[in-house]
Amino acid sequence: MKNTIILFSVLFLTVLVYSCNNGTPTDIELDLKSTQLVEANNTFGFNLFETIIETEDANKNVMISPLSVSQALSMALNGAAENTLMEMQSALDFEGFPIDEINSSNLSLSNALYNHDPKVELNIANSIWYRNDFAPKEDFISNNKTYYKAEVESYDPLKPDLAVDNMNKWVSKNTNKKIKKIINQLNTDDVLFLINAIYFKAEWQTKFEKSDTRNEKFTCDDGTEKELETMIGEANLTYKNEEKYAAIKIPYASGKFNIIIYLPEEGYTTSDLIPELVNTDFDYLKEMNTSKMDIWLPKFEFEYENKLNPSLKEMEINDAFDPLKANFSNLHNDVYISEVLHKTYIKTDEEGSEAAAATKVSFGVTSVGPGQVVKINRSFLFAIVEEDTNAILFIGRVFDPSI
Repeated sequence: MKNTIILFSVLFLTVLVYSCNNGTPTDIELDLKSTQLVEANNTFGFNLFETIIETEDANKNVMISPLSVSQALSMALNGAAENTLMEMQSALDFEGFPIDEINSSNLSLSNALYNHDPKVELNIANSIWYRNDFAPKEDFISNNKTYYKAEVESYDPLKPDLAVDNMNKWVSKNTNKKIKKIINQLNTDDVLFLINAIYFKAEWQTKFEKSDTRNEKFTCDDGTEKELETMIGEANLTYKNEEKYAAIKIPYASGKFNIIIYLPEEGYTTSDLIPELVNTDFDYLKEMNTSKMDIWLPKFEFEYENKLNPSLKEMEINDAFDPLKANFSNLHNDVYISEVLHKTYIKTDEEGSEAAAATKVSFGVTSVGPGQVVKINRSFLFAIVEEDTNAILFIGRVFDPSI
């Protein structure tokens, strides 16, 4: 990297760890199938992020939670069959995985992440909501309760406002009120909802002093320059130079969760970096020595929402969204996915990061180096990653931290 490493402000946040009052961080050793599942989830996350960025406003902050989307769609897999199942497995990079292995590996990963770092607060929750005049198959409900710990609730279609209120209260509770609404109204054709919620909060391993925060110049991808609140401090960093970017890893808490910032080199933008992210060598970053360095990191906070139907169709999940072709016979004979809605939230300040995500899958009836100064002072990408498994919890782009 250049003599002065210019880092872009970023923050990516959220993992799966519940707070506990005592204890030391655990080491996670996944079995082969679970390790392969994490790799598949990461590939899916990078591909989904790239697909979204291609059609999203270039001047917009974006963040998704691959884990949240994967959890929700994995629950849906338990109802899919034939070509609908194959298309979904392919897009999720789960080809060759039997459903029971996908389920058990997801459960193993979730169990491993809980209580992984006592200093990190993490909650992963799943739920199923269905009309009381609709009968999903018992195995579908049973599998999702067993492997995804899904809460199951029925609702009265004659009381739509109450059903909407209860679903939104559930999401708000399980994201610590960071995402307060996942559904606006019930459509007459919708009969079942799968909802995932994730909440993550962690302090920096080395906190920034509020007294050192000051306004500094930040350059957006389009060349616009702004004066933004920038945290100034010192941290144990790991960074790796690539042709188009530098990858900087900053630890939270005990170091079991980290944020990785992808800072474009001069002459490149975040759009140039996105196709490169899938090649991130997390193990190499893990093996590199850390160096205590000064760092500049802009404070940022934003929300993001995206209806994922177009992006998932671009990833060749087609039959699931087609009322005439969808086959969710392991759930019910006459349903299709009407909408996949994804919402996220993130805040990064002197204390650390707080992030949340929620994904709703709606089903409708068919027909009847040392000493250097690291400055994150231009648009950047980021990912929040668990150290032992390399599981990506969030990935995003910060075009303008002030948005």
